[in-house]
Amino acid sequence: MSWRIVPPFSTPEEGKVAVKRFAGVVVAALLLAALSAAPASAGLLDRYVLDIHESPAHVKVDGPGFKVKLSKHALTTQIDDARFGFPQTGAPILRNGPIGPSPAARAYVCENGTYRATPDGRGVFNQVSRVSSTTASRPIPPYSAAFNTAFGSPFTFVGTLDATVVNEQGERFHLMMSDLANEVVVLGRFFVSTNPIHAFFVDAQGKIRDRASLVGRVVVDTKTGHSTHFVIDRGTCHQRAAYPQFGATSAVVFGPFFVLPFDTTVIGD
Repeated sequence: MSWRIVPPFSTPEEGKVAVKRFAGVVVAALLLAALSAAPASAGLLDRYVLDIHESPAHVKVDGPGFKVKLSKHALTTQIDDARFGFPQTGAPILRNGPIGPSPAARAYVCENGTYRATPDGRGVFNQVSRVSSTTASRPIPPYSAAFNTAFGSPFTFVGTLDATVVNEQGERFHLMMSDLANEVVVLGRFFVSTNPIHAFFVDAQGKIRDRASLVGRVVVDTKTGHSTHFVIDRGTCHQRAAYPQFGATSAVVFGPFFVLPFDTTVIGD
């Protein structure tokens, strides 16, 4: 292997782009290494990495057996029960719909406002999940034993929230959010996880005032212990919070929701 010296980045923006590309290369290299020994088949990689397409006005995520679409007009979810997650595990699909976060929960802090749920518009946080591995657990580190105890085995998870929030001036906004996770162990060795949160705050005129675009990625070689993890932030909502129960001092969050349950690098546009 040969090495070459690269001159310093001429601008902070070029540095961010280079770091983002490097992070993407690392993930791709690890995944390709994991899949190189697997039988060739079309779309094999798609089983392990969510396909995310987004712009400032639209988001579309395709995962194993599900599609989630988000715009200022609507949040829609399609789930194919026969294909959802990893049915070969034999684990059942679980559905749950607890009421959304209360006004006392951590506020959503964004560039154009701070938002809290309204008592009359908290919405329902709909959840659909299926265990993706019954024989493996999330690797420690970067995850903690306490997190694995609290959240069980690795899973495919689709969470959606449609609610009403208010800013500091009392203006009401329509909040639509998707909170997804696809965790899987590849070839019994590589733990691969993609964890996106996307959200729009839409005002009374139908304009998007703020948006969350937070994509957490984790790849761990459980044989060597080497791990790569980071969060890509392309939105206008940037928050950190401590989760001492999981050992996190400054995890990336979106209001009361976390992206990854540990401290990691954040890569912005």
